[in-house]
Amino acid sequence: MTADHKDYALKQLENFLYDAMSADATAQEIYDVIKGVVEDNYNVYKNATQKAFELHALLNGIGVGHISDAISRGNKIHQAIDDCMQPWGHSDMEALKYTDEEMDAMSSAAEEEEELISKGYFKENGSWKKPKIWTVEIQMDGLTGDAIIPIPDEVADIVGWNLYDTLEWIDNKDGSYILRKVTK
Repeated sequence: MTADHKDYALKQLENFLYDAMSADATAQEIYDVIKGVVEDNYNVYKNATQKAFELHALLNGIGVGHISDAISRGNKIHQAIDDCMQPWGHSDMEALKYTDEEMDAMSSAAEEEEELISKGYFKENGSWKKPKIWTVEIQMDGLTGDAIIPIPDEVADIVGWNLYDTLEWIDNKDGSYILRKVTK
């Protein structure tokens, strides 16, 4: 938002308040409208943030099978925000005021968490865990010419695959694939 737009918006707000008071609106009616607008705006951004958080988790490979963990983390963040919000009705809206130190700390914490998430880190039992990446060489079957992707034992153990499990190969149409155990 440019300074001109901000000044214009604040002037419009001032004019609307003068109009409302001139129209004999009660203090309670004006308060209820302002409170409603703030709450609506908060809920819109809260919902948009939740959707963006879920999409970000999927894009960073936390997705299928783990998205519920990501959503749970997002819900805990939103609950923590909600818990910090004091009840409405404070005359100076002191519930929305933070010291510069508090704002800096919250901003730094959010930036650190965002950076960790963007690098694929995830939280487990309250601490950040680094994602594990395995690199394997594709092998060729000498008899059939089929390509073979050896799956490391550690990966098989983590996802619960066994030697004779049937796996489904799903093309995501974006250069990535999902291997999923076929259940009968």
